[in-house]
Amino acid sequence: MPLAQFSIYSPQDFQKYILNTSFTRQITMIQNHHTWEPDYRSITAANGEMYWLEAMRSFHIHNNGWSDIGQNITSFPSGNIGLCRPIDITPAGIFGANKGAICIENLGNFDAGHDIMTQAHKDTIVFVNALLCIKFNLSPVKEQVVYHHWFDKTGKRFSDDKVNNNLVGDEQKTCPGIAFFGTNTIASAEINFFPSIKNKIGQLSGSPLQSPGLKIVKADVLNVRSGPGTSFPVLRTITRNTQVRVFTTLDGWSKISNTADDWVYSALLT
Repeated sequence: MPLAQFSIYSPQDFQKYILNTSFTRQITMIQNHHTWEPDYRSITAANGEMYWLEAMRSFHIHNNGWSDIGQNITSFPSGNIGLCRPIDITPAGIFGANKGAICIENLGNFDAGHDIMTQAHKDTIVFVNALLCIKFNLSPVKEQVVYHHWFDKTGKRFSDDKVNNNLVGDEQKTCPGIAFFGTNTIASAEINFFPSIKNKIGQLSGSPLQSPGLKIVKADVLNVRSGPGTSFPVLRTITRNTQVRVFTTLDGWSKISNTADDWVYSALLT
Protein backbone atom coordinates (compact mmCIF):
# COMPACT_ATOMS: atom_id res chain seq x y z
CA MET A 1 0.00 0.00 0.00
CA PRO A 2 1.43 3.44 -0.89
CA LEU A 3 2.02 5.66 2.11
CA ALA A 4 -0.70 8.17 2.91
CA GLN A 5 -0.36 11.75 1.69
CA PHE A 6 -1.09 13.83 4.78
CA SER A 7 -3.28 16.94 4.63
CA ILE A 8 -4.20 19.33 7.44
CA TYR A 9 -7.54 21.11 7.17
CA SER A 10 -9.49 23.75 9.01
CA PRO A 11 -12.92 22.43 10.04
CA GLN A 12 -14.54 24.36 7.18
CA ASP A 13 -12.16 22.94 4.57
CA PHE A 14 -12.50 19.44 6.01
CA GLN A 15 -16.27 19.76 5.70
CA LYS A 16 -15.94 20.60 2.01
CA TYR A 17 -13.56 17.69 1.48
CA ILE A 18 -15.81 15.13 3.17
CA LEU A 19 -19.04 16.26 1.55
CA ASN A 20 -17.59 16.59 -1.93
CA THR A 21 -15.64 13.32 -1.96
CA SER A 22 -17.08 9.93 -2.86
CA PHE A 23 -15.90 6.93 -0.86
CA THR A 24 -16.27 3.27 -1.78
CA ARG A 25 -15.86 1.59 1.61
CA GLN A 26 -19.00 0.96 3.63
CA ILE A 27 -18.71 2.76 6.97
CA THR A 28 -20.68 1.45 9.94
CA MET A 29 -18.75 2.76 12.94
CA ILE A 30 -16.72 5.77 14.10
CA GLN A 31 -13.94 4.98 16.59
CA ASN A 32 -12.76 7.63 19.06
CA HIS A 33 -9.24 7.36 20.48
CA HIS A 34 -6.68 9.59 22.15
CA THR A 35 -3.00 9.47 21.28
CA TRP A 36 -1.93 9.55 24.96
CA GLU A 37 1.50 10.33 23.56
CA PRO A 38 2.09 12.77 21.87
CA ASP A 39 0.14 15.00 24.21
CA TYR A 40 -0.53 18.73 24.36
CA ARG A 41 3.00 19.50 25.55
CA SER A 42 4.37 17.89 22.39
CA ILE A 43 2.92 20.54 20.08
CA THR A 44 5.41 23.38 19.78
CA ALA A 45 6.39 25.88 17.10
CA ALA A 46 9.34 23.65 16.23
CA ASN A 47 7.38 20.38 16.27
CA GLY A 48 4.03 21.26 14.77
CA GLU A 49 1.07 19.25 13.54
CA MET A 50 2.58 17.79 10.37
CA TYR A 51 5.69 16.76 12.30
CA TRP A 52 3.58 14.70 14.68
CA LEU A 53 1.66 12.99 11.90
CA GLU A 54 4.97 11.85 10.43
CA ALA A 55 6.25 10.86 13.88
CA MET A 56 3.15 8.78 14.57
CA ARG A 57 3.47 7.12 11.17
CA SER A 58 7.09 6.22 11.88
CA PHE A 59 6.12 4.73 15.24
CA HIS A 60 3.23 2.75 13.77
CA ILE A 61 5.41 1.31 11.01
CA HIS A 62 8.63 0.62 12.91
CA ASN A 63 7.25 -0.23 16.36
CA ASN A 64 3.82 -1.71 15.59
CA GLY A 65 4.73 -3.30 12.26
CA TRP A 66 1.82 -1.68 10.40
CA SER A 67 1.95 -0.69 6.74
CA ASP A 68 1.20 3.00 7.43
CA ILE A 69 -0.16 5.35 10.07
CA GLY A 70 -3.04 3.62 11.84
CA GLN A 71 -5.71 6.32 11.99
CA ASN A 72 -7.80 7.83 9.23
CA ILE A 73 -8.19 11.19 10.96
CA THR A 74 -6.31 13.14 13.64
CA SER A 75 -7.77 16.09 15.54
CA PHE A 76 -5.46 18.71 17.07
CA PRO A 77 -5.69 21.09 20.06
CA SER A 78 -5.79 24.00 17.58
CA GLY A 79 -9.04 22.68 16.12
CA ASN A 80 -7.33 21.61 12.90
CA ILE A 81 -7.97 18.19 11.37
CA GLY A 82 -5.38 15.89 9.82
CA LEU A 83 -6.33 13.48 7.06
CA CYS A 84 -4.08 10.44 7.52
CA ARG A 85 -4.67 6.88 6.26
CA PRO A 86 -7.19 7.28 3.40
CA ILE A 87 -10.79 6.86 4.51
CA ASP A 88 -11.30 4.15 1.90
CA ILE A 89 -8.61 2.05 3.64
CA THR A 90 -9.48 0.13 6.82
CA PRO A 91 -7.69 1.62 9.86
CA ALA A 92 -5.60 -0.02 12.55
CA GLY A 93 -7.59 1.28 15.48
CA ILE A 94 -9.30 -1.42 17.57
CA PHE A 95 -7.76 -4.84 16.93
CA GLY A 96 -10.48 -7.19 15.71
CA ALA A 97 -13.06 -4.41 15.25
CA ASN A 98 -11.79 -2.32 12.35
CA LYS A 99 -14.00 -3.57 9.51
CA GLY A 100 -16.33 -0.76 8.45
CA ALA A 101 -14.72 1.67 10.91
CA ILE A 102 -13.21 5.13 10.67
CA CYS A 103 -10.51 5.73 13.29
CA ILE A 104 -10.20 9.21 14.81
CA GLU A 105 -7.11 9.86 16.94
CA ASN A 106 -7.59 12.93 19.12
CA LEU A 107 -4.11 14.25 19.90
CA GLY A 108 -3.69 14.51 23.66
CA ASN A 109 -3.74 12.60 26.91
CA PHE A 110 -7.29 12.79 28.24
CA ASP A 111 -6.80 10.61 31.29
CA ALA A 112 -7.67 12.35 34.53
CA GLY A 113 -4.99 14.79 35.69
CA HIS A 114 -3.44 15.27 32.27
CA ASP A 115 -4.46 17.42 29.28
CA ILE A 116 -7.50 19.66 29.65
CA MET A 117 -9.11 19.81 26.23
CA THR A 118 -9.08 23.21 24.57
CA GLN A 119 -12.47 24.54 23.49
CA ALA A 120 -11.34 24.52 19.86
CA HIS A 121 -10.36 20.85 20.19
CA LYS A 122 -13.60 19.93 21.90
CA ASP A 123 -15.60 21.67 19.18
CA THR A 124 -13.63 19.91 16.43
CA ILE A 125 -14.05 16.44 17.96
CA VAL A 126 -17.82 16.93 18.11
CA PHE A 127 -17.81 18.44 14.61
CA VAL A 128 -15.85 15.57 13.02
CA ASN A 129 -18.09 12.93 14.58
CA ALA A 130 -21.22 14.82 13.47
CA LEU A 131 -19.92 15.35 9.94
CA LEU A 132 -19.05 11.67 9.55
CA CYS A 133 -22.50 10.71 10.86
CA ILE A 134 -24.08 12.90 8.17
CA LYS A 135 -21.81 11.63 5.41
CA PHE A 136 -22.24 7.94 6.19
CA ASN A 137 -25.81 8.00 7.51
CA LEU A 138 -24.83 7.07 11.07
CA SER A 139 -26.24 8.15 14.42
CA PRO A 140 -24.53 9.10 17.71
CA VAL A 141 -25.45 5.89 19.49
CA LYS A 142 -23.24 3.40 21.31
CA GLU A 143 -23.27 0.91 18.42
CA GLN A 144 -22.06 3.42 15.81
CA VAL A 145 -19.94 6.01 17.68
CA VAL A 146 -17.62 4.07 19.95
CA TYR A 147 -14.67 4.34 22.32
CA HIS A 148 -11.64 2.03 22.19
CA HIS A 149 -12.16 1.26 25.90
CA TRP A 150 -15.43 -0.56 25.16
CA PHE A 151 -13.75 -3.47 23.34
CA ASP A 152 -11.52 -6.23 24.67
CA LYS A 153 -8.17 -7.03 23.07
CA THR A 154 -9.76 -9.40 20.55
CA GLY A 155 -12.26 -6.79 19.33
CA LYS A 156 -15.26 -8.16 21.24
CA ARG A 157 -17.39 -5.60 23.06
CA PHE A 158 -17.52 -5.67 26.84
CA SER A 159 -20.98 -5.64 28.39
CA ASP A 160 -22.41 -2.20 29.13
CA ASP A 161 -22.43 -2.99 32.85
CA LYS A 162 -18.75 -3.89 32.83
CA VAL A 163 -17.80 -0.62 31.14
CA ASN A 164 -20.18 1.57 33.14
CA ASN A 165 -19.07 0.11 36.47
CA ASN A 166 -15.36 0.59 35.67
CA LEU A 167 -14.65 -3.14 35.73
CA VAL A 168 -12.53 -3.31 32.54
CA GLY A 169 -9.30 -2.82 34.47
CA ASP A 170 -6.19 -3.91 32.56
CA GLU A 171 -8.20 -5.79 29.94
CA GLN A 172 -8.11 -2.68 27.72
CA LYS A 173 -6.53 0.78 27.60
CA THR A 174 -8.46 3.76 28.98
CA CYS A 175 -8.55 5.23 25.43
CA PRO A 176 -9.93 7.84 24.58
CA GLY A 177 -9.21 8.81 28.18
CA ILE A 178 -10.80 8.58 31.61
CA ALA A 179 -11.73 12.29 31.36
CA PHE A 180 -12.87 12.30 27.69
CA PHE A 181 -16.13 14.30 27.63
CA GLY A 182 -16.84 13.27 31.21
CA THR A 183 -15.52 9.73 31.52
CA ASN A 184 -14.83 6.86 29.12
CA THR A 185 -17.99 4.93 30.04
CA ILE A 186 -20.96 4.32 27.78
CA ALA A 187 -23.25 6.06 30.25
CA SER A 188 -21.08 9.18 30.18
CA ALA A 189 -20.99 9.20 26.36
CA GLU A 190 -24.78 9.02 26.27
CA ILE A 191 -25.04 11.99 28.63
CA ASN A 192 -22.07 14.18 27.64
CA PHE A 193 -20.88 13.28 24.15
CA PHE A 194 -23.71 11.93 22.03
CA PRO A 195 -26.12 14.85 22.70
CA SER A 196 -23.41 17.30 21.57
CA ILE A 197 -22.93 15.33 18.34
CA LYS A 198 -26.69 15.20 17.79
CA ASN A 199 -26.99 18.97 18.28
CA LYS A 200 -24.12 19.58 15.86
CA ILE A 201 -25.76 17.32 13.27
CA GLY A 202 -28.85 19.51 13.55
CA GLN A 203 -26.79 22.67 13.11
CA LEU A 204 -24.86 21.32 10.14
CA SER A 205 -27.99 20.01 8.46
CA GLY A 206 -29.35 23.55 8.46
CA SER A 207 -26.51 24.89 6.29
CA PRO A 208 -27.13 25.24 2.54
CA LEU A 209 -24.18 23.01 1.65
CA GLN A 210 -25.32 20.13 3.81
CA SER A 211 -29.09 20.29 3.90
CA PRO A 212 -30.54 17.60 1.64
CA GLY A 213 -32.93 19.47 -0.68
CA LEU A 214 -35.70 18.23 -2.92
CA LYS A 215 -35.41 19.15 -6.62
CA ILE A 216 -37.45 18.44 -9.76
CA VAL A 217 -35.97 17.25 -13.06
CA LYS A 218 -36.75 19.80 -15.78
CA ALA A 219 -35.16 17.98 -18.74
CA ASP A 220 -37.07 15.43 -20.82
CA VAL A 221 -34.34 12.90 -20.03
CA LEU A 222 -31.56 13.39 -17.47
CA ASN A 223 -28.45 11.21 -17.34
CA VAL A 224 -27.38 9.88 -13.96
CA ARG A 225 -23.59 9.48 -14.02
CA SER A 226 -21.11 7.75 -11.72
CA GLY A 227 -19.28 11.01 -11.01
CA PRO A 228 -19.52 14.80 -11.31
CA GLY A 229 -18.76 15.27 -15.03
CA THR A 230 -19.54 14.12 -18.55
CA SER A 231 -16.45 11.91 -18.58
CA PHE A 232 -18.14 9.56 -16.09
CA PRO A 233 -20.31 6.76 -17.51
CA VAL A 234 -24.10 7.00 -17.57
CA LEU A 235 -25.67 4.64 -15.04
CA ARG A 236 -29.33 5.25 -15.96
CA THR A 237 -31.70 8.05 -16.96
CA ILE A 238 -34.57 9.79 -15.19
CA THR A 239 -37.37 11.74 -16.80
CA ARG A 240 -39.00 15.16 -16.52
CA ASN A 241 -40.80 15.99 -13.25
CA THR A 242 -39.04 13.23 -11.32
CA GLN A 243 -38.36 14.38 -7.77
CA VAL A 244 -34.80 13.86 -6.48
CA ARG A 245 -32.99 14.76 -3.28
CA VAL A 246 -29.64 16.57 -3.55
CA PHE A 247 -27.11 15.60 -0.88
CA THR A 248 -24.13 17.64 -2.04
CA THR A 249 -22.92 19.64 -5.03
CA LEU A 250 -19.58 19.94 -6.83
CA ASP A 251 -18.62 22.08 -9.82
CA GLY A 252 -22.17 22.35 -11.17
CA TRP A 253 -23.11 18.73 -10.48
CA SER A 254 -25.47 17.32 -7.83
CA LYS A 255 -25.16 14.03 -5.97
CA ILE A 256 -28.64 12.53 -5.61
CA SER A 257 -27.81 9.56 -3.39
CA ASN A 258 -26.37 9.41 0.12
CA THR A 259 -24.95 5.92 -0.40
CA ALA A 260 -24.07 5.66 -4.11
CA ASP A 261 -22.18 7.74 -6.67
CA ASP A 262 -25.23 9.04 -8.54
CA TRP A 263 -24.56 12.47 -10.08
CA VAL A 264 -26.66 14.70 -12.34
CA TYR A 265 -26.09 18.07 -14.02
CA SER A 266 -27.40 20.69 -11.58
CA ALA A 267 -28.66 23.09 -14.26
CA LEU A 268 -31.26 20.52 -15.29
CA LEU A 269 -32.86 20.56 -11.82
CA THR A 270 -35.24 23.15 -10.48
